[in-house]
Amino acid sequence: MIVAKDDTIKDDILKEAQKLFQQFGVKKTTMEDIAKAMGKGKSTLYYYYCSKEEIFDAVVLKEMGQVFNSVKQAVEKAVSAEEKLKAFTLTKIKAVQKKANLYKFIKGDMPDNIHCMKHVHAEYDTQETRLVKDILRFGISNGEFTKLINKELDILPSVIVSSLRGLERDMFIDARYAKLEPRMESIVGIMIRGLRNN
Repeated sequence: MIVAKDDTIKDDILKEAQKLFQQFGVKKTTMEDIAKAMGKGKSTLYYYYCSKEEIFDAVVLKEMGQVFNSVKQAVEKAVSAEEKLKAFTLTKIKAVQKKANLYKFIKGDMPDNIHCMKHVHAEYDTQETRLVKDILRFGISNGEFTKLINKELDILPSVIVSSLRGLERDMFIDARYAKLEPRMESIVGIMIRGLRNN
């Protein structure tokens, strides 16, 4: 019962913090602002989080977790390795675009928060790399993808995940690649042709 209540309060903190971060940016938002938005005292926030930066990390982790879960579900529904790889890439781009507001507030504060983002990304890079490796292995085992990529399985999944992460960064930090989503299917098709067992 206490655990459930704690989870509810933490969730409320993150919801209010996210709204304020989006509206005012991370720098201008204070612990007092978050507490006031919740109708609680600052002591409640400090009971669950040591600092505003820790809350920021938790907000980003929550958002990234939601993106990863939607990607994983789409991959699991797909039948072939090609479909799984397309699902991974296209669902990720769509999901990240839905979270675009989160990335907008990061833009202005990126220099101060870049250190936080590195460890947050590292956790999801590992999960995504594992998922891509599983897709590639599946494609090799069912004859869709060439066995030649077996010897590159230690690095190829990381290359795919890193490339996609770079596109996300450029989309939301530098506002490059407008209307990328419709073009991704063609880009993924080009990549898959290189993996196919011809």
